[in-house]
Amino acid sequence: MSAPRTLLFFSLLMCYIITLTSNLIGTETDWFLSFLLPIFDCWLLSLLAGLLNKIKLGIVVTVLVAVILFSELLTVFFYHSNFTIYVVLLLFETNVGESTEFIHAALAHPGSWYAVTITILTGVAACYLARYSRKPFKYKKALAFMAFALVVWSGIRQVSAYYKLFRCFSSASTTVCNDTRYIPHLNTPFVRLAYGAAFNIAASAELDVLEATVAATTVDSCSYRCPLIVLVIGESFNKHHTPLYEKDYLPTTPLLMQQQEKGNLVVYTDAVAPFNFTSNAFKYMFSTWDEESGDEWTGHTLFPAVFKKAGYCVDFYTNQFAMAQTDMWDFAGGTIFNHHGLSELQFTHRNPDIFDYDGELLHELPPTDSLTVHPTLLIVHLRGQHVKYDNRYPQAYAKFAPNDEKTPFGGQTGREIAAHYDNATLYNDAVVNTVFEMLKNTDGIGIYLSDHGEEVYDWRDKYERTNERTITPEIARYQYEIPLMFYMSDSFKEHHPDVAEAVKTSADRPFISSDLCHLLFYLGGISIPDYQEKRNILSPQYDKTRKRIIGSSTDYDELMRNFRR
Repeated sequence: MSAPRTLLFFSLLMCYIITLTSNLIGTETDWFLSFLLPIFDCWLLSLLAGLLNKIKLGIVVTVLVAVILFSELLTVFFYHSNFTIYVVLLLFETNVGESTEFIHAALAHPGSWYAVTITILTGVAACYLARYSRKPFKYKKALAFMAFALVVWSGIRQVSAYYKLFRCFSSASTTVCNDTRYIPHLNTPFVRLAYGAAFNIAASAELDVLEATVAATTVDSCSYRCPLIVLVIGESFNKHHTPLYEKDYLPTTPLLMQQQEKGNLVVYTDAVAPFNFTSNAFKYMFSTWDEESGDEWTGHTLFPAVFKKAGYCVDFYTNQFAMAQTDMWDFAGGTIFNHHGLSELQFTHRNPDIFDYDGELLHELPPTDSLTVHPTLLIVHLRGQHVKYDNRYPQAYAKFAPNDEKTPFGGQTGREIAAHYDNATLYNDAVVNTVFEMLKNTDGIGIYLSDHGEEVYDWRDKYERTNERTITPEIARYQYEIPLMFYMSDSFKEHHPDVAEAVKTSADRPFISSDLCHLLFYLGGISIPDYQEKRNILSPQYDKTRKRIIGSSTDYDELMRNFRR
């Protein structure tokens, strides 16, 4: 039996199964091209395996192909998505600890076992077909000629895809990779994976351009309206899992509820994130660029660099992007933070290590007295409720049990996971409240928002985040809607009545986290060329009619308008 021949049948069958599964789950794929284009890819890989067999390395290609195809099938089941630039980005983002957590989460998901079973059965079928194809049978020559013709036709079509991939790989701009002239037909797993890798490599190459832009940041003036600003950024916070937004929900945020009752916490009702994964959410959140700019995002600066240039101390304490990390996360998710040049331009102080629990990170924060010596922007970035949820809180916060959960989805496993998530939310409440309490006797203002939301068996048998081509209202509600809240002490409200009033009266305005920098510039009293009054939610000139685009192309407000009727 020929190993390359077995690989050819295996890879072809897996490609077809992935296409079938994708379409059944709801990921729209072109049936015709998805049937024909993989033929040349699979033939080329089996040919390579055959050549490498001569030096005993054919097994390397076989294993690599099997891993790639199994991974995409698992991605289809787990994330309801094929390989995309965003899925590949998630792979780059994931560090060693999160990889372990993902494996644990995947093992608990039935889709993982479907993928394993299908892959094994496909391997058995491929072995049988390879053995049978070597025997003489009726019409064998006709079938061989037809197969040859399909390989040639598929190869002619795929040459253009390979050229476009080369253009993207060799560029240093995502604009080239996004150009419709250079986007290949994404109808085979191998091209999808290669395009995702090429796009993200180009995104990384843009950082040198961004560094030059940030280095040239200019500040026209700064009044230090609020000399102490504390920005707390959470992770994967489903706002519908707290009575701050759903009054009948489990008491997952008791301390923040108390702050609200005392009048020190203002909760904003209508905030969304532009993306449901960290890297792009942060890219939009930290940059002064947006889609209306009409140019490259690398031509715009990052708000921490603006504050630093304006004379603020900018302290960044993160439980994900610490400089000491060497995981692949640094390649993608942490680039605007862990790129050495950009880090130097943005931050005055950083923490070198990460911790098991966010509460441990707080011990690294400077004492409140030192924060008030100079104008300071303190950014605290938490791991929040990122999966694996039961690793996000110490045992002392294990308050909620599966029986407390009302979700009808996922059975007992769904209720267990939901309970872990709610316990993580309870712990997050304590962590965020501790940060806000630091401001109790200061003139500082605190802001909390999450990078994106999270599904937790809210409307289907699914948790975490997905990457469907079509964003439904339910996906938007749980994965893109985020909490946003302001903490203002009595002292702050006394010394900054105008800001306090602006915060209070704008709580029901629509907000997207890509506008965060303009809010912060207002609080800092910073004037720069990129500042837009219409994007500052606290301004009377704030444009409440601006489209809020999520997932690159979906108008959130239009999507939800009919859903909420």
